[in-house]
Amino acid sequence: MKKIESLFIVLLATSACLLSCSEQVYEYEEMVRLESKALNQNLSEIEIKKWAIYLSNWSKPDFYKKEIQKFLQKDSIKFPKKRSILFIGSSSIVYWKNLEKDMHPFEVLNRGFGGAHIAHVNNHFHEIIIPYEPRGIVFFCGTNDIAALKSPIKVFDDFLIFYRSMKSALPQTKVFVIGVKPSLARHHLREKQLILNKFISEFANEEENLTFIDVWQEMLLENNKANPELFVEDGLHMNSKGYEIWKKLVKSYLESTFEPDKS
Repeated sequence: MKKIESLFIVLLATSACLLSCSEQVYEYEEMVRLESKALNQNLSEIEIKKWAIYLSNWSKPDFYKKEIQKFLQKDSIKFPKKRSILFIGSSSIVYWKNLEKDMHPFEVLNRGFGGAHIAHVNNHFHEIIIPYEPRGIVFFCGTNDIAALKSPIKVFDDFLIFYRSMKSALPQTKVFVIGVKPSLARHHLREKQLILNKFISEFANEEENLTFIDVWQEMLLENNKANPELFVEDGLHMNSKGYEIWKKLVKSYLESTFEPDKS
């Protein structure tokens, strides 16, 4: 009898999980339909289903757990210097290959991963933020959230979770948010991106330890479109010219806030 009861509980839990997952996929299907209609795209039902499943999986908090495990493995071999400047966020942080050179004489640590959402950063907050006890954090995240059809207010709510966690755990740490950048590949999302930038920049005006770094205007042409000379072929990620702009803007804020680590 106990075995039957245990099996029933397992089946019930599995059914609840499948139902929850299917409901989430259905919600994404509706979101994909609305988005494709707004962009005048004709997607088949199969294409809509594929996108919905992908977006549902991508939005799971533990989607990048393998990447986080790689960081933890590196830390177990040689733990990074504490009180450095932590750069965290999505692929634009990952691909900043000259970060250490660009930020010299500041000690920096790169913990960008995948196509991270802010919710992914929040999920691994206690693994890849708190242990390093950074004196400053340079944060770039949120653009993938919008690409995954999250609303600007939802993304901002996730950012508030991040920042309030920071204030609680590391109250002396300064946070520098690089605003969402314009890009060729995500031009259709620019209005939502600008709304998110506005939310965070206005919030930063009220917080002593929070600074918003606006990169938007510096990356535009006179016609208010993203400068193609700043991007690699995909029109989303930056080349060295794009990172030169980020280097100039970010480093100026660090120099006005901190004493350098190195001579």
